Amino acid sequence: MSTPRIVRAAIVGCGSYGAEHAKFLSTYPGVKLVAVADIAAARAEEFRQKYGAGYATGDVAKIWADRDIDAVWICTQHHTHAPLAEAAAAAGKHFFLEKPLAITLADCNRIVAAVERAGVIASSGFKLRFFPAVVAAKAFLTKPTLTVAQVIDDTWPSDFWANDPVQGGGNVLSQGCHMVDTVLHLHPTPPVRVYAAGGNRHHPTRDIVDTAAITLTFADGAVATIGVGDCGVPPHSSKFALQQSDGARSFSLYNRLNSLMTREDKKITEHPAHPEEGAAVIDAPFISAVAEGKPSPVSVQSARRTSAVVLAAIESIRTGQAVDLTVAPWNV
Repeated sequence: MSTPRIVRAAIVGCGSYGAEHAKFLSTYPGVKLVAVADIAAARAEEFRQKYGAGYATGDVAKIWADRDIDAVWICTQHHTHAPLAEAAAAAGKHFFLEKPLAITLADCNRIVAAVERAGVIASSGFKLRFFPAVVAAKAFLTKPTLTVAQVIDDTWPSDFWANDPVQGGGNVLSQGCHMVDTVLHLHPTPPVRVYAAGGNRHHPTRDIVDTAAITLTFADGAVATIGVGDCGVPPHSSKFALQQSDGARSFSLYNRLNSLMTREDKKITEHPAHPEEGAAVIDAPFISAVAEGKPSPVSVQSARRTSAVVLAAIESIRTGQAVDLTVAPWNV
């Protein structure tokens, strides 16, 4: 029996996102945490000491040049994703990129092109696809006709970096992508049309969309509505919630999509709740893909589709018109 390959990893970005991944990578037996990098060298060194990385650096070019590194976790602000992903791919590094893939369609296209050009394995952080309750729901109901979903946060501070229109794009882009991705994942056909209403209700000093009601139409005629915003987490359904029906079966995902209730032939079944596993649920499949040369668990092409749908929804809000997702520039 052959010894499993150890993936030699680096983390770029030593903030809260980086810490979530470092907690897992520093203890996972299939990974050696070789290096960490941050624009603040002192923070990188503190991070190295906390998580036991081989070395810390304030110069990300050192990561790209290090032949001892197989894969890089890019855990930086959204507007930096495209140049870092391009650099990783050009250096032949497999990479995991936190969600969203990017906050402009041009940057998404740059990332996809870089991955396809270099042939590296690249994944994005859409972890909700892998939650056990979501996996069970997808198996239970394979051809939904109606979906009602939400991702509703408590109000973010207006000066939070993710509310900056350049760095983060606001809640609809930064968090709404999670639920849009999950809804797309649960449908067997692609989305063809989006219409959305909303605007800026809570952050008047920021040029962002912070509230949205998004309606999607799929190629098979199925429809979905998604409510997004940082206007206060609902007390029962929680931040993430999703309901789906096909005319004979239905289910509810709640408790941040960690709990599932199904209904069939008027019989309601409440399934055991699952603990939330943090980064492990998305990092482990990516590590396996790198170690075994398998396809990415979340391809950058599918992550681009998610960003395109969210950006098209924002375009719909700004114009008041529905957007055809099958044509350029969306090409979903």
